[in-house]
Amino acid sequence: MARPEPTPAAAAITIAVVGSETGPYAMFDVVTVTTSGATLRGPLLLELGERLTLRVSRGDQSVDVAARIGSVKRGDGHAEPTTDVVFEDGVGARLSPIVG
Repeated sequence: MARPEPTPAAAAITIAVVGSETGPYAMFDVVTVTTSGATLRGPLLLELGERLTLRVSRGDQSVDVAARIGSVKRGDGHAEPTTDVVFEDGVGARLSPIVG
């Protein structure tokens, strides 16, 4: 069953996983995001330390950044799991215009 794509607010930051054959895939909802990492919510659990490329977007601005899974917190049956991702060193300046 495919997860429905959320409809983001105009000023909302979205994060999608890059690398899929069908293009970037927004498998998570953004809880928080900074220039050093993000907390994401969604039904998928990724491996601790797993590396991936994420597309961070706001409005018409987007930047692809390398990241790794820093921690995963399982859901409690009432809430979906959260995943903390850590952006690779050196991407903070590229994210500043988006993150603010």
